[in-house]
Amino acid sequence: MKKQAIDFSIEKASEKDMQELARIYLEGYKGLEEYSYTHMDDVLAYLNWLFRRDVAGIFVAKHNGRIVGFVASDGNWFSKREGKVVGAIHEIVVLPDYRNKGVGKALVEKALEYFKSRGLDTAELWVGEENYPAINFYRSLGFESKDRFNYWIRMVKKIDN
Repeated sequence: MKKQAIDFSIEKASEKDMQELARIYLEGYKGLEEYSYTHMDDVLAYLNWLFRRDVAGIFVAKHNGRIVGFVASDGNWFSKREGKVVGAIHEIVVLPDYRNKGVGKALVEKALEYFKSRGLDTAELWVGEENYPAINFYRSLGFESKDRFNYWIRMVKKIDN
């Protein structure tokens, strides 16, 4: 699929964005419900948890003033598998109409930049084993599959400091 670039900005999220992020989350996971929360109350509880984990690591992508995607990155995550604190990407969601336009890549790059600013040298994330578009997207950004747990695959990327 040919990328069709759009103008967008990446900004720090705030808790006032929570309802919109929940709406985007639910829309972004249509067809992938086995890997997501499916009820608004659960999504809001999850987003609250993400904000409490690392409010400084949540960024939104805006196009014409409208949020079209977000990344929840966590610079305080202790990875038992790595045996150290790593940057964790807990969530990245881009609205379907804004995929393949550079938004997701920019959000991941912002998360990696944030981790680097925290002095971290590794980023990790978990992705559903049959979410092939996401797996291929993460591979294209340099993430490698490391291990699995149930139907989740852990992917890791070294961060150049």
